[in-house]
Amino acid sequence: MGNKSIPENIKASRFYLNEIVANKIKEDPDKKKYNIAQEVNYEILKNQKDNLTIKVTTETFVDPNELFYIKLEHIADFMLKKEMSDEDVKENIKELLSPLGAEVSYIVASITRKMIGVHLILPPHLKIEK
Repeated sequence: MGNKSIPENIKASRFYLNEIVANKIKEDPDKKKYNIAQEVNYEILKNQKDNLTIKVTTETFVDPNELFYIKLEHIADFMLKKEMSDEDVKENIKELLSPLGAEVSYIVASITRKMIGVHLILPPHLKIEK
């Protein structure tokens, strides 16, 4: 299945937030410059003829371990027109999960505003390592 046929193969999709873990780590950090890191992992929970369910875990944190740690778990459900193999899913995971990027950015910005007083606005895409 080529990349072009992915949108045509999806009848409907639904993304929902399943879990949030947010910890404020340090009130007054030692450094003034930070490296914001984000790790994204996914797991195919169900892949049946006309239904695909993927769990997506996004961890956003400051490296070194200062300021905050935010972990979001989303469940992505897709109703499919025709079956996709696990290999097709893996090859096209960035396109399948691209709608989550903006939502993760919005949630992280809202939480960091309340935790550290500043909206941390991330690019609206997920960097998914294969």
